[in-house]
Amino acid sequence: MLLLCGTRERRRLATHEAARLAASVDAGRLSELLAHLRLTGLVGGRLRALGVGLDPRLVREIDAWTEQARARGRTHELTTLAILGGLERAGIRALSLKGSVLARELYGDVGLRSAGDIDILVAPEQLPAAVEVVRTMGWTHDAPASRPAPLPVLHETLVHPSLPRVELHWRVHWYEAQFAADALARARRPAPHEPLVMTPADGLAALTLFYARDGFTGLRMPADTAAWWDAHCDGLELDRVIEETALRYPRLAAPLRLGSELLGALVGLPTQLRTGSFRLRVAAELASPFEEVTAAEARAKVGLVDMLLAPPRGARASLRRERQKIPAGVQRPLTRHDELAAHRARAEHQLRMLRLWALALGPAVARARRAGASAGSDVVERAAA
Repeated sequence: MLLLCGTRERRRLATHEAARLAASVDAGRLSELLAHLRLTGLVGGRLRALGVGLDPRLVREIDAWTEQARARGRTHELTTLAILGGLERAGIRALSLKGSVLARELYGDVGLRSAGDIDILVAPEQLPAAVEVVRTMGWTHDAPASRPAPLPVLHETLVHPSLPRVELHWRVHWYEAQFAADALARARRPAPHEPLVMTPADGLAALTLFYARDGFTGLRMPADTAAWWDAHCDGLELDRVIEETALRYPRLAAPLRLGSELLGALVGLPTQLRTGSFRLRVAAELASPFEEVTAAEARAKVGLVDMLLAPPRGARASLRRERQKIPAGVQRPLTRHDELAAHRARAEHQLRMLRLWALALGPAVARARRAGASAGSDVVERAAA
């Protein structure tokens, strides 16, 4: 899976090794992992292209999953394009983040990437107008009862009874507020009437930031970043691009640098970056390519990585974001009784998070001390183990 999620050059160099492994793989275990990581279409298609004798049941699963993903992806893609068109007619500059539009752009097939929410980036000053445009198209604004700041932490959420949820972003990471607006302003159309696409450097940075924001969990975002590199970054020097972006947006430096180092180890991005900070080495030790943890542990790791990567004086904001989270299953308070129950559930959630942080942090610190100066040097070995 690691080899087949890599860059084109990584896959070319590892063709024989990937074929050898595929010929003797445990088909049941591989099927479980592919489904768990939502990579059945992408990795499954590349497995089939190797031309080795796969278990017929696995082949049927790959084909069925891909066809279902195409059906969902077409709906997702057409809906996204309709929303982008509506925003454009209203004079609102917007581009799609992730999703089926990215799948079409990177892989030429919406069936190779499972579709979830519709993520769209707009400028912060146009966010209220964008919400109104999407609302008039049939979505309902899932607005909080109160908000301490005029803008949401990351995005506004709109829901629909039968179509995907829409998240209107004004930034791609909560550490700072300028990169996304600049990336949107720099975006260009590959051809007339096609959606806006970020520049190669901005798209690479955005995907790396998404990966960091997810707590360096899973392989789907690394695979997309490798595909972006192949599709858009010919002739670019990765380390120079990342360093220029980090210097221009210093509050994003830690996730960009560490994310690039981990992506180099996992999917073969050509980087020599080595983040020597002990704090970042600990964050790297929390990377979980195969998501080999429970859902609660995964959420805890995301919050912990968030605090470890936070810019100067930003850890307090990360902790505040974690404390404000309401556990799944707790409804928005309607009465005083509901409010007390929500406070109690939030307090219990925070205690669970503290316990999970302690359980994750101890081994990560010990591994970071043993690892030395290179934060991402053993991420592949740990994942395989």
